[in-house]
Amino acid sequence: MALLMALTMSLLAVGSTATLVLAQEGGLEVEVAEYGSRFFPDSSMADEDGNPTRGAWFVTEGYIYEAGTLTCTDGACNGVVYDEAGVPSPEFPDAVLGTWHCAGTHLEDAAVMGEFVGPVALTTQVFDFGENGADSIMTSGYESANVGVGYERAVIGGTGMYSGASGVQQQTTIGFN
Repeated sequence: MALLMALTMSLLAVGSTATLVLAQEGGLEVEVAEYGSRFFPDSSMADEDGNPTRGAWFVTEGYIYEAGTLTCTDGACNGVVYDEAGVPSPEFPDAVLGTWHCAGTHLEDAAVMGEFVGPVALTTQVFDFGENGADSIMTSGYESANVGVGYERAVIGGTGMYSGASGVQQQTTIGFN
């Protein structure tokens, strides 16, 4: 299962006209479809069922889509398709804005994440809208595994057209794929 998030970033003090326009209009809104085949937790910190435990680090990634692209029914969302070999690809390639990378640490055991209300991970995320980080935004903060629960995260910087980015990101889990 992979996490899907709706994100709104209010960018302040950014370095390009295009981004300043976005900030003046209330921010940048995107959706992320994580692909589960790229979720790699620390296997040395797992319970008897192989689930990551509190303190286990992880890395993962996904596709950044235009806001409004993804749909969810009963918590199940679209956005990623897999071929016969299990290789992911975007379900809506024309709506992909970039690649999302995330590294973090579990604050709760993964086995209880669906039942636990509160922050379950502390992460740093890179929203890569260019090639190899040429135009990216970086954020840091808490995450929730509960659908509809959001957290404010710090926009801690950017590169290229987002150089000097700062502000607040609102991240809300919209479902799982």
